[in-house]
Amino acid sequence: MTRITTLIILIFLLFCVGCDDKNPAVSDTPTAKTIPKTEKNEIGKPVASPVASQKLPKDSVANTKTLLLHSPLNLKRYEFPSEALLSWYALRKTRPALLLYSKAPFLQSVTPAMTKDLLERLAKDEKSAMRFDTADPAILPQMTVDAALQAGFFSSVYWIIPSNSDASELSIERFRQQMVAAGAMDREEARLLTLNEGIFSGTARGVPFRALHPNANFSINGPVALHFDLSYFSPLYKSEIKTPLFPLVYQTLKHLRNQRLEAVDATFSYSQISGEVPLGSRFLGDIFAQIFLAPELLDKPFPADWRQRAKALYLPELFNTSTAREALMQLQSSHPEDPSLDYALYQISRQSRSIRHEALNHLADAVQLDPVYATEYLYLARLAREKGRPAEATHVLQLAAAARPDNPFVTLELARALIADGQTEEASSLLKQLQGLRWSKQFYPAMPSFLEKLHADAVGSQ
Repeated sequence: MTRITTLIILIFLLFCVGCDDKNPAVSDTPTAKTIPKTEKNEIGKPVASPVASQKLPKDSVANTKTLLLHSPLNLKRYEFPSEALLSWYALRKTRPALLLYSKAPFLQSVTPAMTKDLLERLAKDEKSAMRFDTADPAILPQMTVDAALQAGFFSSVYWIIPSNSDASELSIERFRQQMVAAGAMDREEARLLTLNEGIFSGTARGVPFRALHPNANFSINGPVALHFDLSYFSPLYKSEIKTPLFPLVYQTLKHLRNQRLEAVDATFSYSQISGEVPLGSRFLGDIFAQIFLAPELLDKPFPADWRQRAKALYLPELFNTSTAREALMQLQSSHPEDPSLDYALYQISRQSRSIRHEALNHLADAVQLDPVYATEYLYLARLAREKGRPAEATHVLQLAAAARPDNPFVTLELARALIADGQTEEASSLLKQLQGLRWSKQFYPAMPSFLEKLHADAVGSQ
């Protein structure tokens, strides 16, 4: 049961580990360096919801190639990197190169049986099977690229590593050790890696593999599928004073544009439901989508609303939360449909004792517009338990479950909290629902017996 509990904690509690500033991060664990804790902004009309429903081709992909960040391109957005497989499946005959921006290379190994199951479920367009917050996922997010390579979707991989060091300071031996320790490469693959001018070169799963310093220039022959995971910025971002976020985004995308790559697909993942990336950076999904649709923005001053957002990010670091709140309130009045602004106001309100009572109302408004923000309730539940307030913990878990009724792990956490509170009848009902789900034999083999025992204990204590 330890394995199951650990997986649940990994999914829903926001915890972090550090990232070495002198070497690329290859671990699949979350990072301690957070992106600022305020939310998304827009110019003009919003670009749909954070993750819009998209009709994806199942058997073919358009031959249209777009010069990346020179011409408009639709950026498909997902919660988990593994959901990008829904789009990549259509590329299996084209087999472009994968250009990946992320903290980790998503190369943890899958078995042949898992690959076979994945392809069958992709052929059936089982979208939920690509998500980590379901009872029966096909794979886990950190396995995404390995699964794609095993399935033959890509001809090569180019991974942009979020390193703060100068390219001359990169260490081939340290990188080899990191890749093996993270399960991204076997020892032979790591041994054959070379380093030249900020580019690690070798093979992964039998295809050419490159890991590139952010400032390295490179070329890719043939079409490219771009995937940008929001975790990429975690090791690079320090604070608004040291590394302002909007200039960091522009610097990254301008460098990408300068490579003059022809893209056949562009995808983006938030990695926030798992706690890998803080919810405060969620607004970047809209920023990216707008820039990809209007790449000329990279050559112009920041739009007024983005400057206002940057101001709201910067001022709290100078302990000026009141002015930051005013800036956010002005943005919200212009963009009442933007849940990230409600979430930003929630965080600002928590920092100020005089308006702290307004915080949960702002969070509720954000959750109503975008249920992913209900992930914050899980953090609040943990905080309440640590402070010895179990009833409050149960209440916020009920709010989380109401917002995410499709997430079995939230339901499980609520059931356990209800049992601890002595509300066994309600807990029993929730556990019956969970017992009716098909749980992955690969990832959660002990879950059915665990739920059976938990339910028996709950009934026995009534």
